[in-house]
Amino acid sequence: MGVFQLDPEVYRRYKDEVLALCNSFQKIHQPGLSDKQIAERLGLDERTVTEIRCVAERDCYPLDEWQRAIDFKRKAALEWAALTLKRPDLKPE
Repeated sequence: MGVFQLDPEVYRRYKDEVLALCNSFQKIHQPGLSDKQIAERLGLDERTVTEIRCVAERDCYPLDEWQRAIDFKRKAALEWAALTLKRPDLKPE
């Protein structure tokens, strides 16, 4: 797989629209679109939209926010496993 280079001007121009249309932020009243659907709507190719979305998501949150999300998901998965498998030893402290 080759290196994909995203033009910074294209990123600046489309990042807000891509984030508003995608599933990065849950909106009950408006389900997000796929990268392909966003690309069709904005007249871009799908790979460009994917790159814009991924970079923009990382730009939106500091690194510690990502770590808190990882920790939360890990804890929730362990709690679910402990309950479902009837294995209290799996439950996080």
